[in-house]
Amino acid sequence: MDWSPKQSEVGAVSDIGSRIQESKNWFERAAEYVPGYKGYKSKELRREADKLQRMYVAERLEAARRILEELQLALSRQGNLELLGIMDTAQRKLRTVKDRYLFADYGYAGWFNAVKVKDDQLDQMYQLDVGAQEQARGIEEFMRAMSAESPTLRADISLLEQRVEALDEYFLEREHVITGVGR
Repeated sequence: MDWSPKQSEVGAVSDIGSRIQESKNWFERAAEYVPGYKGYKSKELRREADKLQRMYVAERLEAARRILEELQLALSRQGNLELLGIMDTAQRKLRTVKDRYLFADYGYAGWFNAVKVKDDQLDQMYQLDVGAQEQARGIEEFMRAMSAESPTLRADISLLEQRVEALDEYFLEREHVITGVGR
C-alpha cells in the first residue's frame, strides 16, 4: 500500500502560508508599508499557519483513534478480547501525541518572554509540521486499512505504535527547535 500523500492533500495543507497571504484584506496589505509592521505581521501569519498545521495533525490522529476505537468494539462484539489491551495502549499513545500537537506552543514569544522564537526557528517548525502532517495522514490511512478479521492484527497494532512513536519524535524535535534543549 502506498503511504505517500496524494498531491492534492500536500498542496492543500502544506501551502497554507500562501493561502493565508492571499486572504489578506486591503487594510492588512496597506499596513505592510508601515515600518516594522511587515516583519511583525509576517511572524504572526507564520504562527497562524503553524497552528493550523498542528490542528490538521491532531484531527488526523483523532480520526485514527476513533477508527481504532471502532475496531476494538468490533473485536469485543466478536468475543475476541485477546488484543484489547494492546489496542488500548495504542489508543492512549494516539491521544497523547494528538494532544501534544493540539496544545503545543505555536511559536509565540512576547517582548518579555525568556525564549524568543526567531524566523529561522519558525521555518524549521513549519517544515517539521509539514512532515508531521504526512505521517499523521499515513497513520489515518493505515488505520482505515485495518480489519478486526485480519490475521496480522497484532503486528498491525505494533506497526501503528511505531508510527505514532515516530510522529512523536517530530514533536520532540519541534520542541528542541523552540527551546534549544531536550535533544
